[in-house]
Parts: sequence; structure tokens; C-alpha cells
Amino acid sequence: MAAQIREHRTRAGMSVTELADVVGYSKASMSRFETCDSPVPEELCPKLDAAFGTNGLFTALFEMLRGVRFPDRYLEYMSLENDAFGLREWAGFRIPGLLQTPAYARAVFREADRGATEEEIEARVAARMDRRAIFDKDPSPYFAAILDESVLRRWIGGPIVMAEQLAALLPMMDHEYGTARVLPLCRGEFGLSEATQIVIELEDGTSLIYVEGSASGQILEDPDVVTMRKRTYDRVSAYALTPRESAAMIRAAIKEYEACTQSPI
Repeated sequence: MAAQIREHRTRAGMSVTELADVVGYSKASMSRFETCDSPVPEELCPKLDAAFGTNGLFTALFEMLRGVRFPDRYLEYMSLENDAFGLREWAGFRIPGLLQTPAYARAVFREADRGATEEEIEARVAARMDRRAIFDKDPSPYFAAILDESVLRRWIGGPIVMAEQLAALLPMMDHEYGTARVLPLCRGEFGLSEATQIVIELEDGTSLIYVEGSASGQILEDPDVVTMRKRTYDRVSAYALTPRESAAMIRAAIKEYEACTQSPI
């Protein structure tokens, strides 16, 4: 919901202070809502709908998100992610959640839970998009990602969704708050087997590791394990392509997906 508030406020040409005055909240509170530092209260939603003329959008979104359920391990990780000074992610199966487009995330959730309703899927997509609010903090956390090349080749949502998703990655290759790079398939012996491993760096200097498989996830805190996992990530990083080389590989993959969408002559 944070991303929706920010998007509609910007579209309306309002500052945080101006919106705060309209809905009767402090500027500090509105800033926290937009950066996910505080949950959006239910009573604020109809005021947002009135301010933006969104005809019940925020009220409906709150009701959908009320029903979203995350396993405790994900809630714990998201809390740490929100407080992180830096995040370094290995993505061996899918595009990192923080870099996903809505269409890609929608396809991921739909495949993961075939019985979910469209409202449930949309609530999960909105929750995932809201995670990007951490980049609006000042200072924002440093985020570095290394993607296995197979992530670029694995069709999720079809060629149009994939082309859009990969195009959205290009500005992230080397940006103000981090990098994204690709580990080519020809460099296969690197020591990471999980679908996801994230090094979480907190402001006090503490590091934790979050690892996730297809149906499990856990926070690792043992200092020896954390050190070993960080070194393994560093090895992967050493074998990854540069941001420029990664961008070239991604552009080539985009062309392949675009070719798949063209009608035969």
C-alpha cells in the first residue's frame, strides 16, 4: 500500500506535507507510511480515497491485505529487510522480489498457489511492490544482486512478461544504491545451491543470512555459518559478469523474448 500512496500523491502533485494536512496526519507519520516503517491504519484509507478521488481503492486494498498471510519466517525476514543497512542477494531460481515487476510477481504467485483468488493474488502483488519503499529511505539500503543466468532463461508469465521484466532490470545493473549482475552458466562450480541466499547487513555491523528453498526459508545467525556463507557469496560475486557485461546478456535475452512474440511471416 505504501507504493500506492506514494504513486497517487505524486500523480496528484502533492507533497508529503500537503497530503498530511489533507488527511489530518503529521508529516512524519505520512513519511513512515510511505516507507513501510509504520503500517497504514484502517481509518486512514477512506481519507486517502477522498483525497485522491480513488473511489474506495485504498479501503478495498486494506481489506485484501488484511487477509494476506505470510509464514513467520517471511515476516521475520521482511522486518529485517526493512531495517537493513545493506542487502546482498543470490538469486538462483527467480528474479529477486525487490526487482520484480507486477506482472512477473503476479505470474509467480499464481503458479505458486493455483487455488488463490484474483483478489488474493493482487493483494500479494501489492505487498511485494510495497517492499520497494525501502529504497525511498534516506539513506536507502545498499542492494546488490547476483542472478544465475538460468533466471533470465526461465519463462515465467510468458515472453511478453519476461521481456518487460528483463527491461526493468537494466536500470538496476549499476545504480545509486547498488548493482545487479549475472553469473553465466559456464561458471557452474561456486558453492551455492539454495534458490535464494541474502546477506542482511544491519546498521550496528551485525550480519545475518536468509536462505530460502522452494518451500522453506530460515534466518541463520550463527557467526561461523554467517562468515562461511558470506565468503561463498563473495566467491559467486568474483565469478559474476560485470554490470556492463550483464546488461549485454540481458539485452540479448530480451531480443529473444521479443522475437517469440512476433507473428510468423
